[in-house]
Amino acid sequence: MEGFANLVILNLLTLLCCLPIVTIGAALAALHFVVMQIVNNEDGKITSTYFKQFKANLKNATPIALIYIALAVLVVFELRTANQMKSLGAIVTSCTFGFIFILLAIFVWVIPLTAKFVYRTGEAFRNALYLAFSKLPRTVSMIIITVIMPVLIVNFPAIWPIGVMLGVSLPVFLCVLIYYPVFKELIEQKEGNEDS
Repeated sequence: MEGFANLVILNLLTLLCCLPIVTIGAALAALHFVVMQIVNNEDGKITSTYFKQFKANLKNATPIALIYIALAVLVVFELRTANQMKSLGAIVTSCTFGFIFILLAIFVWVIPLTAKFVYRTGEAFRNALYLAFSKLPRTVSMIIITVIMPVLIVNFPAIWPIGVMLGVSLPVFLCVLIYYPVFKELIEQKEGNEDS
């Protein structure tokens, strides 16, 4: 019950901190950081840790959020353009969905990487791209987990209360279970390099 309550609190905090939209990256990075602590059985105050991480990630996560907002606008424009095209519409749509997959594949890694490690924006994207395709089964699983909740909420308005309570934090919790073993390996490698 405590874990459930923590996820509800984190979900509400994240939705609140996403309201300016440009802060969505910092809000999600803070969420990932706190959920990683929960999964790793680390003690800590949920709310204070969340806001501390939110502030800490504003600088690094905000550019990522802005890039994704711009790319989302581009994708919507491309899909609308494809619908108006006759002969090449199907090709443009297929290419756009391929592009969407790549964006999602990078997204499910770049926010957690930003939350756990200190990277410049370019480094974060490069490392996320590498992990996205070197750990493809994990990537596909995380994409499905990330996408399924928004799809359900849009198509079934009756589950909106669940979305408000767990719509962001539950998918992140499940994704952390998938990617955290990879992060543990990265941390151990980094510590091994520093020792040598």
